Amino acid sequence: MQVRFSFFNSSQFSWFALLAAVTFAYPAINCIAQELRIETDIFAEDEEEPLSRTVTLFDSNTVFDFTENPPAVAVFRPPSPSHEGQFILLDLQSEKRTEVSTQRITGLIDKLVRWARDQKDPLLKFCADPQFEESFDASTGMLSLTSEMWNYHVATVPADDPTTLKRYREFTDWYTRLNTMMHSTPPPGPRLELNKALEKHGVVPVEIRRTVDSSGSTLRAVHLFTWRLSREDRARLEEVRRHLATFEKVDNAKFIAQRFESELVRGQSE
Repeated sequence: MQVRFSFFNSSQFSWFALLAAVTFAYPAINCIAQELRIETDIFAEDEEEPLSRTVTLFDSNTVFDFTENPPAVAVFRPPSPSHEGQFILLDLQSEKRTEVSTQRITGLIDKLVRWARDQKDPLLKFCADPQFEESFDASTGMLSLTSEMWNYHVATVPADDPTTLKRYREFTDWYTRLNTMMHSTPPPGPRLELNKALEKHGVVPVEIRRTVDSSGSTLRAVHLFTWRLSREDRARLEEVRRHLATFEKVDNAKFIAQRFESELVRGQSE
């Protein structure tokens, strides 16, 4: 069984938006919490060629997110009552890894939000405390979050399993915060508000279109979703586990600096 998904990511705003067009089959529901596979293509406007492509694998309580360009993996272990959550980021070119706790992410995002509230830039102030007009048509599944600064228009379908929807939201929320920290973007408030609205209405997205009025840019994304991991997927996970044991661990600042340098060199050669 396959499902369509979408999310947004751009050079200006590294938002991650989890989307799905879901046709749930009851025999598959029991394995949803264990295994999921999402192929993601990001598009600018109505372009046919994607800007980026990722594969996200949900295995038991761990999520593995693979990006193609540059080649990298983000491993997410969610927080629990007894342990804080954690991202482990792997650079496949330099064979380096770094670890970021969800506690550290929360602290940095809180500081960013407080700073943005005091700025004159209207986009920063909005992202710190986004206020949307929300509308949802249950008969069509259309969800809209609109404002003068930022707009989401989302085609959705009902999620048969609220537990699965909650797991999606948890990963999406934390990944959005991580991207904000890693790429120095405005606060993640708009994306988090959309996640909250999706869960409130018990729906998952078929397609999301996000428009930021200050730039006039519109992004859309499409995911191909399946409930089980393939043999090739499992081989990729085993390879990542070997990388976790062998890649050199570096601090966050060194990891980010090295990633920026490699992206700059790649951009100059293209």
